[in-house]
Amino acid sequence: MKNKEMSKAVILIIVSCLCLILAPSAFAHKLWINTTDYYPELFSHPKYAPVPQAKIMVYFGWGHKLPVSDAFSADYFNGLNMIEPDGKKKELKPGTGAFMATEVIMKDEGARIFAASVKPGFYGDVKGKKNFYKMRYEMYAKTLVAVGNASSDAFSKPVGQRFEIVPLQNPHDLKAGDWIAFKVLLDGKPAKGAEISASPYAKPEVTVVDNLSNKKEAKIRVVDYTGPWIVTAKLELPASEEFKEKCEKLHFVSTLTFSVP
Repeated sequence: MKNKEMSKAVILIIVSCLCLILAPSAFAHKLWINTTDYYPELFSHPKYAPVPQAKIMVYFGWGHKLPVSDAFSADYFNGLNMIEPDGKKKELKPGTGAFMATEVIMKDEGARIFAASVKPGFYGDVKGKKNFYKMRYEMYAKTLVAVGNASSDAFSKPVGQRFEIVPLQNPHDLKAGDWIAFKVLLDGKPAKGAEISASPYAKPEVTVVDNLSNKKEAKIRVVDYTGPWIVTAKLELPASEEFKEKCEKLHFVSTLTFSVP
């Protein structure tokens, strides 16, 4: 009887440890934006679309596996905007499903940038220090969509995210094997020390890496895969004066998704 009780206790301990190891956390995850079509064309129909329009669905990826992993909770959500070809921002109301799929209808040609973010928060208790954490995290995401024609520099202007990846070319102009350059900005300035990685959805284990230790731009070669890609930038800094009483360091993550034709 005692052996059975001990066995049960051991199993409970193992399960508890696994739950702690596998439990999802905001810090361990990252946010990205998916879309059903990165290059939609205007469509017209006398009955269903008397005014020309392009329709797509925009939805969130959250976690680690492409194209989607965990459900993205509204508790983390901090807004979704569409930046129009003229630079104006339009706030979008996300869907209520697990991936917050949102229908978007566009009636003009041109480049659109969809931008979202996670509510900043703290992660990781520090032993012996009450209300003090290992880090404060901020997460941002963008995706690039072009309806019809878009200029070569259509996506090269920052949209104002605190930590932001800015492509210096239009991905529509790329082909497999080309290089694409990026700026990574923190508060509008080059984010020195940021680490950059990129992977194609078709082969996520293929990763191209660069960093901004000694330069202002990063370059990624889009190797042999067309279709959607995700670029991730990460940066860690010592806690600022504002947060030095709350955490040890600041942790920034930004993602950019686009498609290579």
